[in-house]
Amino acid sequence: MTKDVVDATSPPEQELVRLMWQEARDLIKRLEGTTVRRLSVQAGEYKVEIELGGYPESAVAHGAPAVTGERGEPARAVVPDTRLPIVAPLVGTFFRSPQPGARAFVEEGDVVEPGQAVGIVEAMKIMNQVASEHRGRVVEIAVKDGEWVEFQQPLVYLEPLEGGA
Repeated sequence: MTKDVVDATSPPEQELVRLMWQEARDLIKRLEGTTVRRLSVQAGEYKVEIELGGYPESAVAHGAPAVTGERGEPARAVVPDTRLPIVAPLVGTFFRSPQPGARAFVEEGDVVEPGQAVGIVEAMKIMNQVASEHRGRVVEIAVKDGEWVEFQQPLVYLEPLEGGA
């Protein structure tokens, strides 16, 4: 009896990978606000591992001691960053355009609307479109075209505009 070789890009395999990513995203959303920092989903020979960086907001001390400069003087006030990040939905390679040589989805200075594509993250030969959740002006593209990105890594920063989501 011979075993058929299944190409990794065959529709059943693509569906399995798509379902795994969907399940991982759903689990991440359900775990937001918890102390869980690492997640692993496995189906057959495919495994998705996600490790969140940073600290949960609840771990940030409120009422922490005042920060001082080198000579003990009070540190200058830090202006809060009001930019809205658009983050990578998964680990993979970030692309600014739909195909090589094509015009980028967005450039600095462009106004984007909720649902508008700002890039693509390719993972396991599947192109995952990255869309804005907010209305805003692109003030920074934080990742170069073709650069490897991590889960939840900021890709683009928006300046919020009136009428945004």
